[in-house]
Amino acid sequence: MATNSHFRPQKGEQRIIEDLTIEAIKIHGQDFVYMPRTLVKEDELYGEDVQSAFNTGVELEMYIESIDGFEGDGSFISQFGLEIRDSVKLIVSKKRFEREVTAIENTVSVLYPREGDLIYFPLTRGLFEIKFVEHENPFYQLNKLYTYSLSCELFQYSQEDIDTGWTDIDKAETDRVDLAMNVIMSTGSGDYLTGEKVYQGVSYATSTFNANVIRWTSGTKTLQIAGVSGSLDLSAGLTGQDSLVYYTSGSTASPAIITDVTNDPFADNRDFQIEADDIFDFTDQDPFSEGGGQY
Repeated sequence: MATNSHFRPQKGEQRIIEDLTIEAIKIHGQDFVYMPRTLVKEDELYGEDVQSAFNTGVELEMYIESIDGFEGDGSFISQFGLEIRDSVKLIVSKKRFEREVTAIENTVSVLYPREGDLIYFPLTRGLFEIKFVEHENPFYQLNKLYTYSLSCELFQYSQEDIDTGWTDIDKAETDRVDLAMNVIMSTGSGDYLTGEKVYQGVSYATSTFNANVIRWTSGTKTLQIAGVSGSLDLSAGLTGQDSLVYYTSGSTASPAIITDVTNDPFADNRDFQIEADDIFDFTDQDPFSEGGGQY
């Protein structure tokens, strides 16, 4: 038996619920910045990108569903040091998302919030990555969906290119000096510009190595870079197009030749290797066999 036609939801009623939802989010919510992820070098086999970029940010109001504070594991000490794993749930209006993000981006790829995109929370100055998008909660009020529920976790920076035009957001990349690489230069002329792209190769488009400039110290010819993509060639005698050049407004220049790359002072690779050499003889293919290895 069919449902009663006199009590079916009308479009006018649906618009009222949607408008009230938007108004409630605007009253009780917070302003966030939504940052769509751009895939640069997508691995179609594994479905991931080794060099993602965030080139724009759109301000949008959202409601914080986690009213008691951040969820997740919080802050704790692990074998990797201090880790902060805060999570938060956000509610965003579908209509507002389409008007602000989809319309501004003008692309079919951002029709709805996507896993992997970032959200900047100005109050805590934190970047959160969308882990899951629930589009059916609340469940079809008056036979329609009005909001997205976003499950987000604190973003862990790993050499992504962040250039949104929002100063506080872009600092997330330039401030990560602990993940930066220091390149020591020798001969050459010219200065690198903070925020510019640097590359190694014939051109930026076909470069085998590129990164973003964080800091340039002309006195010691030390170049600090982050957002690294590709492999840096440190072969002796690099000249011309093989040296590290910077890319700005379509022009290039060759300030210097690479001579050295400083190691991470916090890396334990060498210490682990030295301690392991005192226990195992890695020259033997099977250190646990009867005739091989010192253990």
